[in-house]
Amino acid sequence: MRVLLFFCCLLPLLAGAQHRVAYQVHYAPHMSTEGLRVQVSVRTPKATDSTYFHFANEVWGEKDLLRCLSGFAGEGADYRFRIVPDSNRIVVYHPRTRDVRFSYRVKQDAQEYTRDQVNRPRVTDTYFHVLGESLFTVPDALAASPTPPNITATIRWVGFPQGYVLHNTFASGATVRTFRGKLWTEFYRSLYVGGDYRLHQLSYQNRPVYVAMRGQWQNYEEARVLSTIQQALTAQRDFWHDAGPTRYTVFMSPTVTATDSTWRGQSIRGEGLYQGFKLQSTNNPFNNWDLLRYMFHHEMLHDWIGGQITAAHQELNAWFTEGFTDYYAYKNRLRSGELTMEQWVQTFNADVIQRLYKNPERNQPNYLIKDNYWKNPSFGKLPYRRGALFAFWLDNLILKRSGYTRSLDDLMRELRQACLPPDQKFTDERFLALAQTYLQEDISYEFQKYILTGADLPLTKQDLIEGFDVDTSQPVPVLKATGDGAALRERYLNPKPVGKAVARE
Repeated sequence: MRVLLFFCCLLPLLAGAQHRVAYQVHYAPHMSTEGLRVQVSVRTPKATDSTYFHFANEVWGEKDLLRCLSGFAGEGADYRFRIVPDSNRIVVYHPRTRDVRFSYRVKQDAQEYTRDQVNRPRVTDTYFHVLGESLFTVPDALAASPTPPNITATIRWVGFPQGYVLHNTFASGATVRTFRGKLWTEFYRSLYVGGDYRLHQLSYQNRPVYVAMRGQWQNYEEARVLSTIQQALTAQRDFWHDAGPTRYTVFMSPTVTATDSTWRGQSIRGEGLYQGFKLQSTNNPFNNWDLLRYMFHHEMLHDWIGGQITAAHQELNAWFTEGFTDYYAYKNRLRSGELTMEQWVQTFNADVIQRLYKNPERNQPNYLIKDNYWKNPSFGKLPYRRGALFAFWLDNLILKRSGYTRSLDDLMRELRQACLPPDQKFTDERFLALAQTYLQEDISYEFQKYILTGADLPLTKQDLIEGFDVDTSQPVPVLKATGDGAALRERYLNPKPVGKAVARE
């Protein structure tokens, strides 16, 4: 009873120690020079004369982001500020108080960004595009919490003209919004856009799916883009039996636009967000429609592979989070009718097998990927191709061993269910144990050899289901489809009645 009484007395103190942050984001007619002005209001647990705030100096590969902040101003003249980039910190000196209020401006730190600078704040007179982690500072005590912290944040958008598009991963068009959730994986894994974006709304099982686009895209007809997103969305959520979150957004923005052929090719990059993903691409006459469709599937799949199925070891598990995502990007394109069986074989040969064999690092061990993943593009793409080929091999093996009653699809859905609890993550050991239940055989040796050590996986006809063959007469093996394409498609996809999609909160 005494313990219970003590705990009840402690609750108000614990509640008072929780940081609640209020933000106001102010419009300016010349945002390219004035920036977005962000006002911050925090009530701290106790009165002090200085407060530390966290602002990441490096986010998703972009460095020196504190250079994008300026115009610091406190509620009174006694406020002073010190920026400590190495500590990702803003030190605010103020009169002794619990109520801390100050503002800063978020601006571009260059007049124009290159095509590869996709995660720096973009703030212009016509639009803005800023990640949550580069827009909102939080009390350092919250960011430094030893356990994954939650945040309650009220955001007000002030002075924006009527009809000005405001959209983010949590709300559309709302001028006031209170967010309650996880700091790192939700509040900071968000994107805020506004201005000349065109906002479209799709749906899946009455759940809104927004598409926020800007720019005049070459070779991309907007109605066709929306139709393709709807097709991909339906295929993915049907596959996982998952109705998705209460809201979801696909952001599509150009980086550098050119109408001539001064630069040939297309540079496109996708990244997952909480309740959505973003695509940023060069925009020129060489825009590739097939590449765009692939990107929609790949990035959407990260909601599950890498999202709900969270990897315990990041780059070391990229053979799965990127490789199996790639494999299912192709397989679900076939499933949705976007690709024919013949097109699927052609695409898998060109994009997976040939690119793997042309990769100069293709036989490097998996442990080196961790050190070189972000430094060397060849290492960065290695787990995509290696993992996708391994997934294809394993899929065929399960289909054959089970007499076409089960496939890798069933294993993936079961793996997702096992990893849904917050304390359960994907590991190599968990995956291999589950695979053994499907094959009645331990494939740890093959996994060690082909994934961890990096030896070439020698596909043979005996490995593949009826209708697939492989030509190994040349240095690069070539996958082939034999016999009736419709029958092979049916056998390979192993269709079952679509399960009822379960709604996510």
